[in-house]
Amino acid sequence: MTPAIASGFDAAAVLSRLGARESSLGGFGPAATGVRADAIRLLGGVPANEALPVRQLRRAFEETLSDPSTSTTALQYSVAPGIEPLREWVAAREGTTADRVLITNGALHGLSLLFGALLDPADTVAVESPTFPLALRVLGHHGAQVVSAPVSANGLDLDGLERRLRDGQRVKLLYLIPDFQNPTGSTLPAADRARAVELGERYGFVVVSDNPYRDLRFAGEAVADLSLGSEAVVRVNTFSKTLGPGLRLGWIVAPRWLVAVLTRLRANTDQHSSLLTQTAVARLVRTPGAFDEILARAGEIYRERSAALTDELRRALPESVEFTDPHGGIFLWAKATDPELDLAAVQARARALGTDFSLGRYFDPDGAVRYTDRLRLGFSNNSAEDLRTAVQRIAAAFAGE
Repeated sequence: MTPAIASGFDAAAVLSRLGARESSLGGFGPAATGVRADAIRLLGGVPANEALPVRQLRRAFEETLSDPSTSTTALQYSVAPGIEPLREWVAAREGTTADRVLITNGALHGLSLLFGALLDPADTVAVESPTFPLALRVLGHHGAQVVSAPVSANGLDLDGLERRLRDGQRVKLLYLIPDFQNPTGSTLPAADRARAVELGERYGFVVVSDNPYRDLRFAGEAVADLSLGSEAVVRVNTFSKTLGPGLRLGWIVAPRWLVAVLTRLRANTDQHSSLLTQTAVARLVRTPGAFDEILARAGEIYRERSAALTDELRRALPESVEFTDPHGGIFLWAKATDPELDLAAVQARARALGTDFSLGRYFDPDGAVRYTDRLRLGFSNNSAEDLRTAVQRIAAAFAGE
């Protein structure tokens, strides 16, 4: 029999300070209500079902489990940094060496390890504004304080950040999403990347490139990521947007002084990522040309869907929204031209009509006081036809229908 809980038991009294603390940072707002079950959702960063390499992954897992050299070992324990074949592949792609690579359970896990290694409660972190709400939640989990620097199609306000640094603001870390930023879809110019690193080196903070959308470019010229030649640079990435988030597999590339710390923290928590998944994914990506073929297919899908979304917005809402056409990634950041328009009311009407989208204010790191005239539209996991239908419903919602 299960013993009864004593009447004097106080659940709140046994929680740690961390367990009891509700983060005031980040989040996507209250749970959606009034959304039809068959609604077209232009919401999270979900890769297209059609872009996921199901056939290639099935073969990789089958070969891993049928190969006598890997069938049983892939089901055993492994090492905290990750297996050498996968780390070597990541290192070659990132332009570094395998001893600087740590395999993680996706990018958010990588960020959590990194923040745990660097941040004490009340440390200050600089972030782009707007930015990814779940990264803010993880920062809040670690008790960080946030200062923001506006980001736009023209770059990041590094002048404002540098003024604060000169005036004595101590920053421990600068968090960036350099390519196809979430939510704006903008790409940070090369000059801003170099200057951010220079500021980190001069003022003693780490600059983090969280870059999950980098491989999803379908127009324009690529920009080199933050330089790994600096001891102040860390790159975080994931297979979630390319091979599928269900794999829970990503990586960190860090300076050697930090890799040892990250590895120790990792060993003290979950020990290592799934060895079976690592082995199968390594088999797939090390097949010549396989990963690039997957990216090429994804790029074509997202190019078509981005065009369907932007073309229909121009047709259905020509005077009501402004935006820049995406060159990659999976989001469109749009601005309502009427400053008096209540986008929350528009969202409620759109939900009733069968379409949902994200309100821009929830990407504000300073507490949802800005971007009330913005909306983020995810175009990745909806067909071109559904995207056109969704825009027509949003247009009806804008009209008050």
